[in-house]
Amino acid sequence: MAIDESAYRLFRGDVYRLAYRKLGDHSASEDIVHDSFLRFAQYRKEAVGNVGGMLHRIASNLIIDRVRNAKRRAEDALPQDGMEIAGDEPSQEQALIDRERMDQASRILDQMPPMRREVFIMRRLHGMSAKEVGAAMAISPAAVDAHVARAVLALHRGFSASEEHSISQ
Repeated sequence: MAIDESAYRLFRGDVYRLAYRKLGDHSASEDIVHDSFLRFAQYRKEAVGNVGGMLHRIASNLIIDRVRNAKRRAEDALPQDGMEIAGDEPSQEQALIDRERMDQASRILDQMPPMRREVFIMRRLHGMSAKEVGAAMAISPAAVDAHVARAVLALHRGFSASEEHSISQ
């Protein structure tokens, strides 16, 4: 059935609003309008009594088809049975590695002089300022920074030595 431009102008807005209300996507709604009028053009003129109703039905069916296809594509993207979906939780392997690194850091910290260890913990782990740590430990903020720098260097050396040891084995 040939549809003239005035009929297109008359019904285009209704079809677009229906599609946009259901899909919420401008581009997809424009596609629905285009496809609806193409399908409508395939009908014989005498077979259609209500042009607006017919366009509404065609558009509704196209919207349903589009939503079904989108769901099907989303389901196809899911992993097959037996495959795990990655979550926010660290893997067991990563948790074990993290635990080992924490144990190693604790051992390195235990080998530090008590003042350096306390200054490092207060500054880096508790988030206190150099001024606050200095006041609590009765040392200057510059001394706090020096202790922290030495502690970080000791941690770095300890981790590096451990990595070299594990590589050589």
